[in-house]
Amino acid sequence: MKYSSIAIILILSACTACKKVVGIDPPPNQLTPDKVFKDSSSVVAATANMYTLLGTVDANFLRNAGTYTDELVTTTSTGTATEFSNGSLTVTNSSVLSVWQNLYATIYKANAAIDGLKSSTGISSTLKDQCLGEAKFVRAYCFYLLVNIYGDVPLVTTTNVTVNTKMAKSPVNTVIAQVIADLNDSAGLMADSYPFSGEKVEANKWAGAALLAKAYLYVKDFPNAELQASSVINSGTYTLLDDLNGVFAVNNDEAILQLWNATGATSLCLVPTSGVPAYQVSPQLLAAFEPGDLRETAWVNSTAVSGTIYYYPYKYKQRSPAAGPLAEYSMYLRLAEIYLVRAEARAQQGDLTGAAADLNMIRNRAGLSNTTAATQADLLAAIMHERQVELFYEGGNRFFDLKRSGTINAVIQPLKPFWKPTAQLFPIPQAEVLSDPNLVQNPGY
Repeated sequence: MKYSSIAIILILSACTACKKVVGIDPPPNQLTPDKVFKDSSSVVAATANMYTLLGTVDANFLRNAGTYTDELVTTTSTGTATEFSNGSLTVTNSSVLSVWQNLYATIYKANAAIDGLKSSTGISSTLKDQCLGEAKFVRAYCFYLLVNIYGDVPLVTTTNVTVNTKMAKSPVNTVIAQVIADLNDSAGLMADSYPFSGEKVEANKWAGAALLAKAYLYVKDFPNAELQASSVINSGTYTLLDDLNGVFAVNNDEAILQLWNATGATSLCLVPTSGVPAYQVSPQLLAAFEPGDLRETAWVNSTAVSGTIYYYPYKYKQRSPAAGPLAEYSMYLRLAEIYLVRAEARAQQGDLTGAAADLNMIRNRAGLSNTTAATQADLLAAIMHERQVELFYEGGNRFFDLKRSGTINAVIQPLKPFWKPTAQLFPIPQAEVLSDPNLVQNPGY
């Protein structure tokens, strides 16, 4: 959200992770919790601050998730990057630690907001409901990422330091149940519109439904995944863009949730300034595009260096700030993905006609003919392939899809010299294991 930042200390100040905190007195120019949740402007700023922190996860996850799977290759030769490229993560990998820390720091802010808003009496009920719904959405989004990346994780729903510093891991199903509960709660709290800025940089009712559809798909609750996806599609709020070059532009009609950042341009741009691109589209992803697929033209670009052509992701095109329609915000949820969620949910329930219709919406937009898949198995494979070429370099989707489909080892092991079956989960950062006596390391690390 584009609001001025307010330094907010919600009783405790974070150290190296959200669970390592100490009590301090806030400086006189900073707001204390009792004041934050009694003033509408500071409540809105505190809500915006959650998204700012959530956005810090991207830099340490999306590029690395791309090189960890079969989406990207990189010329970056740091130890951290090499571990992702080789499929050989260690418990001291700094990016693995940063992802964990930033997600839990965001969860801590969401928990503090939930606690503060529940007891707040100084703001309107409409504002209170919206911000409470957004806090539950943000917490749900973070836990959805955590279980997909790390598996069983501590289910932190309190700001109690004594409890948090000794918390053990909860099973994935327990955490996902909390994600679903939070999103169902938020459904009755958030507005249909984007009330604070008019931009799609905050969650609304439909963002909650979109994430809920993904969560239901994760637990194989296909009827509810279809129901939630249909609610977004049938809302009339979003439409697929004809021009693929505009899909990542600010506030476009397909976007459900984007995040603004300080530059006004996305931080995910991989367009090289010169020379060999540091991050390139992998041969596997390049080969996955069918002849005539407009996404290969719009979302992949190339540069020639010393007679060799290198291909790189071109979904985000702006390397520097741009105003107006050229501006780009980081994409978190968009309508095309929700069509593919519904297609998969329908196919899993035997509605092959409905599934093919949803799949063809995405294929036709990309300049491709209708799918020829006729059986359930073929249609599910076609949907998974469509997700690969439609959603690459977005939200870690390829990493998550390979795992939930049970194909990650077969696909990735031939590409990574040190890959082993347990690599489908990141390690729990060693610093966290050492600081929490009840936190157990993931198998294989």
